Amino acid sequence: MERKGILFVLSGPSGAGKGTVLHEVLQKVQGLAVSVSATTRAPRPGEINGIHYHFRTKDEFQQMVDNNEFLEHVVKFHNRYGTPKAQVEKLLNEGKDVVLEIETKGASKVRRANPDAVYIFITPSNYEELNKRLNVRGTESPEVCALRLKIAKTEYKSIRYYDYIAINDNLDECVNTVSAIILAERNKRRRNAELADNLMTLKS
Repeated sequence: MERKGILFVLSGPSGAGKGTVLHEVLQKVQGLAVSVSATTRAPRPGEINGIHYHFRTKDEFQQMVDNNEFLEHVVKFHNRYGTPKAQVEKLLNEGKDVVLEIETKGASKVRRANPDAVYIFITPSNYEELNKRLNVRGTESPEVCALRLKIAKTEYKSIRYYDYIAINDNLDECVNTVSAIILAERNKRRRNAELADNLMTLKS
């Protein structure tokens, strides 16, 4: 009997490098599927609908909410983000491991319905480094950077609900950490119960 896939949830504050870490992990670990979120924000240069996000109008997004189509959905910086439920459930039922890169608020909603999922928090080792990264990347105004840093303090309070912390001071080391977590979780005995039972019942 094929096992059900494992749901991995990656969270962390803006500037932690979640997207970059996930991109590298996907190159390193085989058999991972990524859930594509829906959003009401406009595409950024180079972003492709259905690849980076499912870009939806506000009315389309609200209709999905009304139809209970999201595993979780949140509002951030005046835009809405959500994880389509059917897509994730289909992949998990096919035995594929799925990674969600979502905010801590969204992760808390996922946790209520999926307590067996694996929760990984990605962050630099200190708040000062996060501050530096947000200001150096220059993609937002100083006001938005200040707001992101304020939100980060709230997000850090959620660390207690995560199974693992992956420090992203060095990209390669963080990628290795997250990859090792995924591989270790795949090999837990409880996730391989049928194999374990077969081995334990071998006749001497």
